[in-house]
Amino acid sequence: MGGNTYMARAQGDDSAWSNTVTAPPKEKSVQEKLRLGYPDLPWLLLAGLVIVILGLVDDVRNLSGKQKLLGQIVAASILLAGGLLIERVECFGWLVGFGWLAYPITLFWFLGAINSLNLLDGIDGLAAMLGIILSCTIAAMSVLTGNYGVAIVAMVFAGSLLGFMRYNFPPASIFLGDTGSMLIGLVVGALAIRGSLKGAGTVLLAAPLAVWTIPIFDSVAAILRRKLTGQSIYATDRGHLHHRLLNLLGSNRKVLGWVAACCAVISVATLAGLIRRDDRITLLTCFAVVAIFVATGAFGRVELLLVGAGLRRVGRMLVAPIISRQPTAWQTSIQLQGMHQWELLWSAFVESADKLRLTEIRLDVHVPTMHEAYHASWERPRRSKNDRCWRVEIPLVINDCPIGRVRISGQRNGQSACLDIQQLMELIEPFEARIQSLAGQPVRGVAGDEAVLDRPDMAGQPKSTCSGTTPK
Repeated sequence: MGGNTYMARAQGDDSAWSNTVTAPPKEKSVQEKLRLGYPDLPWLLLAGLVIVILGLVDDVRNLSGKQKLLGQIVAASILLAGGLLIERVECFGWLVGFGWLAYPITLFWFLGAINSLNLLDGIDGLAAMLGIILSCTIAAMSVLTGNYGVAIVAMVFAGSLLGFMRYNFPPASIFLGDTGSMLIGLVVGALAIRGSLKGAGTVLLAAPLAVWTIPIFDSVAAILRRKLTGQSIYATDRGHLHHRLLNLLGSNRKVLGWVAACCAVISVATLAGLIRRDDRITLLTCFAVVAIFVATGAFGRVELLLVGAGLRRVGRMLVAPIISRQPTAWQTSIQLQGMHQWELLWSAFVESADKLRLTEIRLDVHVPTMHEAYHASWERPRRSKNDRCWRVEIPLVINDCPIGRVRISGQRNGQSACLDIQQLMELIEPFEARIQSLAGQPVRGVAGDEAVLDRPDMAGQPKSTCSGTTPK
């Protein structure tokens, strides 16, 4: 069976007898292994083409975040149409089926993979290096799970990125751009699912999550940081993992080395977990790497403080009416980035809160070019839901460059609204003066370079001189 059959006759015997000899099966070619092991590869190529076209259109027309997200959904939907679905996951021996939820869950995975790699493409060589490490890990993982076709594609993709890395290694002469980083995210995200398939539609949950630990960690932190400080998730900042490590280490190459070391540790743990069939090895290693980043303050601690402040605020709002009839105020201030003493400006508002009968103050400062970010909030529960309150939101600007906003709410004191506004202006006027005094002050950036907010150019677009790379 599976080979050629031959008939043999024994010499010196008149009676003919036959003996069946089965030759060993012919070894399949690489092309045949690829066709049988990755039947939906044409769908991946088509989805990759959509991502490339999306990136080119973005370069020409400068698409918005929502428009790029729509294009990413189209590319991911092509993979879903090709049959690449996370129908079931297995973890710690438990098998969980998703039913019709397999479609949105798989779509969410692809969108997360595309954007997490795109967000990490902030310094030379980082996205390409991650693509190489993840692809090699997926290739080894695919061999362990018997998905040899996926292993071939993963190694080919890793080889192509390795050739590109020669020119993208810092200081880079060729750059990926959004097109390249999104394409890496799409391909590696699809390979991670394919390479961890144990059966039809059954994905070993720990393996793909582990290899994506660093990108997922950075993306979740960015979303939390932006949402909890009142920014859009599409906003740019310099709070990503590579930005924080660059501030600490001062060199792109050192950042690449540390990130590569963390990914290598996680990759080895992932393969060890597959070999030993113990998901605890994989997940505990991932948790340990994330915990080290947070505990040392290298990355993630600020986001954890923001989450904690939000949870405390919710808890106080729920408990305060029960334990006390007198509403008490509480405040939170977090230096997200930089070393400027924003607390001095913040204290001016807090000290005037009682005089102006304020109920809420919120200050958000966001200056990527100066490596500065600050968030503070003060709130006093209203005595009655029927209180008539006023609210003012003021953008903070230095030389026509927006750097943040302050939001103030207060109770009517029974006088004319003009008096309330007049008292508020008396508070805001010295605050704006102190903000303007920051204009033209150099702030030390990465590697000792200086950053200064300048006035807008002739085209009316704000310009700035700063060190480092363009923030994502």
